Amino acid sequence: MPDLTFSTILTTAGAEKLARLHAAGQALTLTEMAVGDGNGQSLAPTPEATGLVSERHRGFLNKIRVADSVASIIESELLISAQTGGFWINEAALYDEDGICIAVASLPPTYKPLSSQGAAKHQIVRMNIAVSSTDAVTITDNPSVVIATAEDVSRAEDNAKDYADEQLQALDAATQEAIRQVLRDAWEQDNPVGTTRFFSQNLNPNEKWPWSHWQYTGENKSIRIGKADGSNVGATGGSDTITIQQANLPAVQINVNGETSELPARELTARGAGRHRHQAGMVAPGDAWDGDYVVGSDNDSHRTRNYTDWAEDHTHIVDEPAHRHTTTGKTDNLGNGQAINVVEAHTLLMCWSRVA
Repeated sequence: MPDLTFSTILTTAGAEKLARLHAAGQALTLTEMAVGDGNGQSLAPTPEATGLVSERHRGFLNKIRVADSVASIIESELLISAQTGGFWINEAALYDEDGICIAVASLPPTYKPLSSQGAAKHQIVRMNIAVSSTDAVTITDNPSVVIATAEDVSRAEDNAKDYADEQLQALDAATQEAIRQVLRDAWEQDNPVGTTRFFSQNLNPNEKWPWSHWQYTGENKSIRIGKADGSNVGATGGSDTITIQQANLPAVQINVNGETSELPARELTARGAGRHRHQAGMVAPGDAWDGDYVVGSDNDSHRTRNYTDWAEDHTHIVDEPAHRHTTTGKTDNLGNGQAINVVEAHTLLMCWSRVA
């Protein structure tokens, strides 16, 4: 027949601390309870213990209350959540705010399952210790983990029936908020102010991440690297088209030379000049046109200069040899001065920069 006797005792360190605090008029503050599997054995607790034989879980106390005011029995309660398990519970220990093991207990072997093992439940473990006075221990509920048990619900009437669920929801909300904050911190590290991001869809980061402020970099813009000192970051410039001017052309000269086609030799006939005569010299047969012409240096030699005979209406024939002429000139306009489109083949994306 196995030994079914289970007990809770103060450790030597626990008894000494209770005595010191009682003498000083102070109360002991219990904070944590640990449970263990005793390495698979149900061992009787000993005063010399400073902890468990094989600790498997430790947590803050759910509550501490007076179980029997006449016998000065203090009851401490630990709640093990459904998410914790996968071990046997054979032993338990109480610790104060300084981490000193105040009491140890042997417990009936109980298996605490995990939900992945096909069963899940909250496990309540209670330890009762006798003290010289209930005033020797601070009676508290831990607001961070306190959850009502079935007995508490029964005592607190129907308005406490949902207390456990509310507390679990609060814990879930706190966990979700912690996760949200971690994700937010990671996002901030990846997207500091000044970050520029491209999107291949119609996406407005001000709507997706409303805690930040983004500015569109501008339509139909290319990205060019600014100065290393950042002095011109955000400046705009350039154009998608250019118009080539004379100054943009290569510094070379273009010679334009040419000649006409060769003309063959030919005879040219002058137009008729009508009946006429010409002024001639001293021996011309016509009448004088200069009646006192001095010849040489002797003023005594005076002569006349006369007209030629009258020539009737006639023409002259001139021989024109074969020849050609050189030419210079300007070409017609080479084009219409239209601007050149210098936009390269591309894929259009949305581009936003974070400014706050």
